[in-house]
Amino acid sequence: MTKLSKDKAFLREIAKDLNIPTSTAAYHLKRLTQVGLINERRGVYHVWFDLTDKGRQLLNSEAA
Repeated sequence: MTKLSKDKAFLREIAKDLNIPTSTAAYHLKRLTQVGLINERRGVYHVWFDLTDKGRQLLNSEAA
């Protein structure tokens, strides 16, 4: 999830980077959205994700 920590990431990019099906990535990203770790943004043709402040804090605490 390095890309997600630096910028927004599209669903297909995340699935490709993790080498998992898009449906699996979507399932887990939905759960992360529900607990407030990431934001889901929807455009006309794409869905992308970025970290919330809570998600960024968690990522930074794990990196330290």
